[in-house]
Amino acid sequence: MRTTKLNLRAAGALLVFLMATPLSAAALEYCSDLSYFGDYGAMSFDVTTDDDADIAVLEIVAGYAKGFKFEGSWDGESGIGTGTVAMSEDPLVGTIGFDFEIVSVGSSTEIEGTVEMDESVAIFFTGVEGACTSVEAPLEGNYCLKVGEKNISMRILSETPGSGGVRGNLASPTGTIRGFNASRDSATGLFLEKTTGAQQFSLEFAAGIVTGSFEYKGRTFETYGIRNPTTTATGCLGIMIYSGGTGNFYYATPTIVGHHAYVGTGAGTSHPVATDNYFAKVDLRDMREVWRYELGDAEVRGSAVLDRRGKVYFVKEQGRTVSFDDGAPDGDHSESVLTLVKISNPARGAPELEWEYEITDEGESHHMGHLTPAITSRDHIYVGGDALHAVRYDGKELWTFSPDGDGDLQIYNAPIIQEATEKLVYFNVNDSGGEYEADGIYAVNLISGVDLWSYTPDYTEPSTEYSEDFVAPETYSSPQFNLDRTKIYTALRDRIYCFDLTGNACTSDWEDGCEIPDISGGIRAAPLVDAEGNIYIGTKDNDDSKFYKIDGTCPTSPVIWEIDTNADVYTTGVILNTGIVVIGTEPDFDAGILKAYSTTATTGTLEGFFDLDADMTWGSLRMHKGRLIGVANVPTTILGGFMFSIDTRGARYERGAENATFRGNNLSTGR
Repeated sequence: MRTTKLNLRAAGALLVFLMATPLSAAALEYCSDLSYFGDYGAMSFDVTTDDDADIAVLEIVAGYAKGFKFEGSWDGESGIGTGTVAMSEDPLVGTIGFDFEIVSVGSSTEIEGTVEMDESVAIFFTGVEGACTSVEAPLEGNYCLKVGEKNISMRILSETPGSGGVRGNLASPTGTIRGFNASRDSATGLFLEKTTGAQQFSLEFAAGIVTGSFEYKGRTFETYGIRNPTTTATGCLGIMIYSGGTGNFYYATPTIVGHHAYVGTGAGTSHPVATDNYFAKVDLRDMREVWRYELGDAEVRGSAVLDRRGKVYFVKEQGRTVSFDDGAPDGDHSESVLTLVKISNPARGAPELEWEYEITDEGESHHMGHLTPAITSRDHIYVGGDALHAVRYDGKELWTFSPDGDGDLQIYNAPIIQEATEKLVYFNVNDSGGEYEADGIYAVNLISGVDLWSYTPDYTEPSTEYSEDFVAPETYSSPQFNLDRTKIYTALRDRIYCFDLTGNACTSDWEDGCEIPDISGGIRAAPLVDAEGNIYIGTKDNDDSKFYKIDGTCPTSPVIWEIDTNADVYTTGVILNTGIVVIGTEPDFDAGILKAYSTTATTGTLEGFFDLDADMTWGSLRMHKGRLIGVANVPTTILGGFMFSIDTRGARYERGAENATFRGNNLSTGR
């Protein structure tokens, strides 16, 4: 995750406070426009300074980051209203440190500031003491609201400048569309309220995110939603969403079986630990929750798999904590335990726990990557951790395998299985102990757990940058089969490799892997391969991250094109029959988190993007019946993570693609 630095500093001529009237325990409220982080719209926040205690507190009371509270040191001895505050915030966004200067003008107090983000500076806000009175962000557009169990379209048609009046239409829970006249509140302009008639609501808007309550004929429904990011369909025809609490879907790629998606919540290593995490079955026809399995503060660490009887398996982590070091969030796994969980899958009612299998002892879990199991047709489960574990459907251990090598070995990816001929399970190992001698891909017999072959790139090759003074990119990519399951594509460190099932390079050109010249960042996504054998993959390098199209024959100059993504790419995208490949990214403040690139153009071409005002990390994309399915995280307390379903006008996976999505299909079995 990128680190966000906020630098608030007054601009222009400065008038200082009189020494007789210091800012001791003064509470000041401002309205701001956070245009630096996407169009996140208006926000209201309180600033309280205490000169006696040398403390400053900033609390956001309305808008996108509502509920965030920052506290830091304050130098108020001069009484001139200036200070420097190094603050910690909810680490979903990052760490904030800011300088600010408060200026008294006449009988009021005015403030201006700038935000510094990735070494770029822009005007951040202007405001006056007291509540906000301006309406900053226009609301006009199409929205999809989740009202109770139903996705309901809302359209805001017009606003009357200066009056706070808003006109639009909104469906009832029964589907009847009704026009409405509502008004923004006069304090912040962030709340839209309708207090008369059969439909009444109070909705808070934070850029593309909406939350609040909806009352219909005496019943009150919890409500949340997002602005429709599509241009071809309106409201909930274009997008539907599902969310069920404050937990995020950080590691989750939806597993789709029939018309149901299976997905669980959990956050990244330095993110807050939610207390309402869960695993859910969701009906994709209406994004309605069928059931959920409550997890409390335990977190789901990858995707799920289902067996022949429909039983569900996934990995949870229990015991992660978050502390702060000089204001920076730091995840602590020293008391974590990783567990493989099997639950029932009822047609109605809540699922039941059938068994748990402990993958790691307390303190052995690693903070990076996901743990997605693979399952054979005989319902044997294979899952990583500090070793590869083979477990029967009844929870009994078959064997464990750990490669030889010094250092810390982690198998934090998604194994794949070939049981028709070779009867092998393939997986990547990350050796973070410093020597990288065990870092590579392994093939282990499904029945015996015996290592049949492996490939570990030489420490100093293929990149001369791997030295004692340089930390090599870590191996967190998952291996992928080609279409007929005769080849394996994977990324080890910063190169792509192609093997046959017995460990030989696909061709002589692949002997040392396919090097991407001057690659920007490390690879965490799994390779996508189209019908012509071209490979698509993204990198993690913050603002310098890239997305590549690689010639699958691995010639001397394999890069067909590269394009800046402006944000980390962890996810595996999807290749569609419409001539585009779609990927998810961490936040890109100019082009949202979902980007569509041409697969036919000779140069990297951005065909379109979806701005969900959210973040994608490890959760990869799926296609289901003409809709794009994925998960996103919202870095606020307004809304946790959500699963989205976006209309693609009938698009499907590219026919004949070697692998068009993560693990090759929506079932996520690994085989």
